[in-house]
Amino acid sequence: MVVEARDNNAPILGRGAVARVVRGVVALSILGALLVAYAPGNFLFFFTILSNIMAVALMAGQALWPGWMRSNGMLRGAVTLYMTITGMIYAVLLAPIEADVGLIDPWVNFVLHSLGPVALLNDWLLFPPERALRASSLPTWLAFPAVYLTVTLIRGPIVDWYPYPFLDPRGDAGYRGIILYSVAIVLVFLGVAVFLRWWANRRGPVLIPPG
Repeated sequence: MVVEARDNNAPILGRGAVARVVRGVVALSILGALLVAYAPGNFLFFFTILSNIMAVALMAGQALWPGWMRSNGMLRGAVTLYMTITGMIYAVLLAPIEADVGLIDPWVNFVLHSLGPVALLNDWLLFPPERALRASSLPTWLAFPAVYLTVTLIRGPIVDWYPYPFLDPRGDAGYRGIILYSVAIVLVFLGVAVFLRWWANRRGPVLIPPG
């Protein structure tokens, strides 16, 4: 049996002082935006908020322990995927209709929907994980969005509230519209996930004996 891995003699990128400082600044910026945006009630039921909380933990962890990059490809990929989708959905579906996403301050909206997603995606593109990612990473990454969608649709009728208009069955399209949007978003999730894995593995993994 063999295990996919990077060449251990390859140069280690993304551990320098500049990269660590940038990650620290991004983590603090997102944390500050989350603290300003906090409001009791439905705060933790926005996908944007949950993905940004993960982003704070990830970027802070990499700033403090850059060696962590050697073994956190699965985690980095998941959070990068969620933040990238957060930015894409806001830009394509929410910003054009000026949807109410619970954020009043423009700078908070910018940090959570633009700065954070761009920063995490660039971090992945510039410093991909050093260990190759298996195909099994894709369904693992998609598990959280699937759980989020399920919880949102179950909770919505109970509390009479939905975080995003495209998940609200009370609109003209009803549940049919939710199904269509959900299928489209799942395909986007899958497409971005495939790209992120391809980018991480594009230098070609090597096969080594286990242990």
